[in-house]
Amino acid sequence: MTETYDIAVLGGTPGGIATAVRSAREGHDVVLVTYNAHLGGMMAGGLSYTDTLTKKARSPLLEEFLERSRSHYADTYGKDSSQYEYCEDGYIFEPHVAEEIFDSLVEDAQLLDIAWQYRPSSVRRKGREITEATFESIDDGADLSIAADVFVDASYAADLAALSGVSYSVGREAREEYDEQFAGRLFTQLRGDQYYPREAVGNDDYSAPVDRKGPLDVPEEKQRGELDLIPHPAGLTEIYPQSTGEGDERIQAYNYRLCLTRDPENRRYPEKPSSYDRTEYETALREVRESGLRSYLRLRYLPNDKADMNSADLPGENYDYPDGDWETRDEIARRHRQHALGLLYFLQNDEAVPSDVREQAREWGLAKDEFVESDNFPWQLYVREARRIHGRYVFTENDARHAHGIGRTPITNDSIAIAEYPLDSHGCRKECQAGSQPEGFFYASQVTRPSQIPYRSLLPETVDNLLVPVALSTTHVSYGTIRLEPTWMHIGESAGFAAAQAVSDGVNPGDIDVSRLQTRLVANGIMISFFNEYDMSTDEPWAEAIQWLGAHGFFDSYDASPEEGLDATIARRWLEVTRTILTGESYDCTDAARSLDESGETITATEFDRLAAEILPEARTVDTPFEGTQTLTRGAACQALYKTITASQS
Repeated sequence: MTETYDIAVLGGTPGGIATAVRSAREGHDVVLVTYNAHLGGMMAGGLSYTDTLTKKARSPLLEEFLERSRSHYADTYGKDSSQYEYCEDGYIFEPHVAEEIFDSLVEDAQLLDIAWQYRPSSVRRKGREITEATFESIDDGADLSIAADVFVDASYAADLAALSGVSYSVGREAREEYDEQFAGRLFTQLRGDQYYPREAVGNDDYSAPVDRKGPLDVPEEKQRGELDLIPHPAGLTEIYPQSTGEGDERIQAYNYRLCLTRDPENRRYPEKPSSYDRTEYETALREVRESGLRSYLRLRYLPNDKADMNSADLPGENYDYPDGDWETRDEIARRHRQHALGLLYFLQNDEAVPSDVREQAREWGLAKDEFVESDNFPWQLYVREARRIHGRYVFTENDARHAHGIGRTPITNDSIAIAEYPLDSHGCRKECQAGSQPEGFFYASQVTRPSQIPYRSLLPETVDNLLVPVALSTTHVSYGTIRLEPTWMHIGESAGFAAAQAVSDGVNPGDIDVSRLQTRLVANGIMISFFNEYDMSTDEPWAEAIQWLGAHGFFDSYDASPEEGLDATIARRWLEVTRTILTGESYDCTDAARSLDESGETITATEFDRLAAEILPEARTVDTPFEGTQTLTRGAACQALYKTITASQS
């Protein structure tokens, strides 16, 4: 028997949940197919920190999650409690709290069904469309067949896309393929005491072309301009010799994010794993002595005397995961579990470990009240990278760095979300040079800038009714700025709006009017352009307009300056670009931003109206929301132009 839905989503990941919940809230029948008995992917599976450099409101469902997290700790413990302090406005949470929030989001979506513990087994296609997908029960092997107008693959490994015949990449591109500085074989060192190393030297002018194959180029503060982001304390200081940039099929390391506690009443020590080999952990001693136990285990504190442990990577032991069968993946997961538990057991018990270190290690143990159905161990392996689809646009490192000639990253006219986290990768091999991180590791906070995510990156080249918001079309390097759960929730919610629009319009996601999608996104609080001055919580009348126009070449920096007077030369250029949009001509949005020269003279509303009558087609009018003799502000001009553009959409 085949179940029929408007929209079918694979993956109980945060991105999948956001897609499914948003689609259902838009009035469509949706099914969410999960791999296991839990929702939330890594956000409920041990990754208890929200990896983001911004607390700007950017996606309603993400904000709803954070508000529910914040409210949980405020209502349960009080705003004066340590628990509330440690939750950091809801951005830090215990795993079981995250899962409860995701459960509640799904339960509140009345048109959403859940198919628990299934994995995809086959797909039927008719031409460029998926007509039906079959899923096998992990419990009893029974099949579930689903027909839908739109399918969404929000799994970490693009499993449905692969079964559908979508081409994809696994591994690392060569440096020359997309002119990416951090591509391929790479040895680096990390510095954690300041975000922008003072001795790092960048180009004299950020708009000048840079040598992506040379030393690490770091724009200095005066070159990049101020950014309303939370500085990250880590950054690269050096690219080592033998960083040849050769591509290969290697992927970055996986691990489990353990939830530990030092509360004696809630703590249990791990037993010796069955495959324990103490020699596997001897190198840990040197690193513990050099950095300290907390730093080595990369413990980050959570409410209720807990910590998120982010160590026990196994570079090189996950290469078979992306294309592996289920037994292969289970074995890789088992190996990572044994390694993580073995590391804790070694540090707590081995006589080679100094007694004071053993004592410190034994302060921590598995939290009894977390992952109670899986022996207090996370049920989700941290699959940092697997398959990445080949989409209609490949997002690269250069999409997350300054574009030549402007003070922001390249501008794309089909932006449906933003990314801001540093380009990064965990090690791909254990090999090191003296003083370097494992081969393939990098953390390029110095050069990463807020970027726009093109809708085309979610669209496979060869399938028209499939959206892929998690394993989207990127390079290995650029995946680092996207592969964060809050970013995936942001992209997933936009994908939910896109899927809903496709069903309502009776077309495939690959054929929707993206300009109209963007209008709906910004009207519903989805950020598609990053600006310093405001976020999506503002009620300023120009907010939606600036968001939309920010994805169409109207700004050459991260400063919208909506209250400033509009420069006369920029006014003319804005009207010319508006004319191009209205006539349906194609143009390069980044080039449009490069052309925004200033004259130093502001323009009044009357002068702007007169100029609009000259430049725009006769059938178009601009309703300027200012009196004629007043200097026209940039925000007011954006309102007027956006009103004219959206009128043409109807």
